[in-house]
Amino acid sequence: MSDNNNRSTRPLTARGGIRAQTKSRKVGKNWWTKRWMAVLENHYMGAELPRGRAYAQAGQVLALKIEDGTVSATVQGSREKPHKVIIRFKPAPKDQWQQLFDTLTSQAIFAAKLLSGQMPESIEETFEEKGLCLFPKNIDDLETSCTCGTKGLCRHIIAVYYLLAEEFDRDPFLFLRLRGLDREQLIRDIGSSVKRNNRIKAEYLDMELHSGPREMGRSFGTDVAYFWNGGSVSEDHLGDVRIPPNPGALSKHLGHFPMWRGEERFLDALELVYKKASNNGLNVFMGDW
Repeated sequence: MSDNNNRSTRPLTARGGIRAQTKSRKVGKNWWTKRWMAVLENHYMGAELPRGRAYAQAGQVLALKIEDGTVSATVQGSREKPHKVIIRFKPAPKDQWQQLFDTLTSQAIFAAKLLSGQMPESIEETFEEKGLCLFPKNIDDLETSCTCGTKGLCRHIIAVYYLLAEEFDRDPFLFLRLRGLDREQLIRDIGSSVKRNNRIKAEYLDMELHSGPREMGRSFGTDVAYFWNGGSVSEDHLGDVRIPPNPGALSKHLGHFPMWRGEERFLDALELVYKKASNNGLNVFMGDW
C-alpha cells in the first residue's frame, strides 16, 4: 500500500533532512521560480499538494542530487524505508542546445545578467527561437517516478519539487543546468566572447555585478611616519557609526543557505548573531568593553 492510499498515516520523523525555508504557500520571489511553480500548481492534485509542501517544510527529503537533466532524491514517508524520487527533463537535440549556447554567450544582456545571478525574461524568447522550451509547458513534460507506487504525482515528488523551487530562486544556473547548459562552460565562453568581440564593456559588467556605492570613503594619507608620530586625524574619519537598522541585510540579500538541514531557519538564526555582534562591535568602538 502506498503512502498516498493510506490517508491516515503520518510520515516518520526524519532527522537531519533538507528543510524548505519558505513557510508560506507561495514559493519564490523571482519570475523564473514562479513560472516553475505554476507548472505544478496548475496541475490539480487535491490534498497531495499541501501534503507535499508540508513534507518539504518538515525536512522529509533526506538527500537531493542535481545532475544534468536529472534530479534524484530520497524522501522519508510513513514506511520505514525511504522512497526514491526521480524527476527527469526530456532531452533535446544537441545541435539546438549549441545554437542556444552561442547566442547566450554573444549577447551582453544575457552574459551580464546570468553572471550576476539573474535570469532576464527575454531569455525565454531566445529558447523559443531555437525550438526549445526553457520551462515545462505542463507537468507531462517532466518524467517523474517514485517508489511509493502511486501513479502520477505523489507527495514525495511534490516535496522535491518545492525544494528545487527554492534552489532555482537562489541560483538560476541550476535550472539552466537541468536544461543542458553547464555553468562553468558558459562562464568560460562568455569570457572568450568578450575578448573576441568586445561586446561587453567593462563599465557595464561592473555596474551589473557590483551594485552599490562607488566610493567607499575618503582617501587617507599613505605617510606611515606621519601616522606613527601622532599626526592628527579628523574626528569624523569613520563617518556615522551606528547599529544597522536591518541586521544581516547582506545575508538576507544573498538568500537562504542552500539545502539547509537545521531545525531553525538559517536567516532567522543568523539575524540574532548579527544583532549581538552589532551591539558588541559598537561597545568596542566606544571603548566600553
